[in-house]
Amino acid sequence: MPTETFYNLPKAKQEAVINAAVAEFARSPYDQASLTKIVAEADIAKGSMYQYFDNKRELYLYILNMAYAEKKRFLQGVFDEEDDFFATLKRYYRRSYLFAREYPLYHRIITHYWDFCAEFEEEIKASRELRANEFISMLEAAVAKGQANPGIDKDAAFFVYHSVGKELIENFLELSEDDQEKHLKFIDQVLDVLALGLQTRKE
Repeated sequence: MPTETFYNLPKAKQEAVINAAVAEFARSPYDQASLTKIVAEADIAKGSMYQYFDNKRELYLYILNMAYAEKKRFLQGVFDEEDDFFATLKRYYRRSYLFAREYPLYHRIITHYWDFCAEFEEEIKASRELRANEFISMLEAAVAKGQANPGIDKDAAFFVYHSVGKELIENFLELSEDDQEKHLKFIDQVLDVLALGLQTRKE
């Protein structure tokens, strides 16, 4: 977390440090990101950075948390509606794609986080388990409502949705505005294909 010294800086100076860090951590994963480049871009002395943050790790976690907070705000309401499991997943992946388009730097920071880095091995493992457990809880609720096939392996279902969702975002970030609308429909179509394998079968 930032020190009191950082919070006492003029707003413009704080923003210069944050913007430089966002740009660098979006450009490179944590272990390859350069504190030297960040201070040069922010136009501050390297020693000054250590008055604002204890170390590179603290700066990175501050920026990562900013990115996640913005994504959480962007996804607000996705899980609020009382409808079926599959409609919720469509909203989630559509909004996640739009977030990546609207906030590409934050998206890349979050994506880099999931790349293997020994510095955050335990945190990443815990994050993956949390995401899997949240998905599985949703799937179990869908099974209880008769929306999903109770015989489906839940870990396998999470693997498929997680993998497909990532591809639906990463491979389509450079589309034009017109093609973006087509891709949002394509996301729905891909998720419909997955849903047909999960829904309970009518005799």
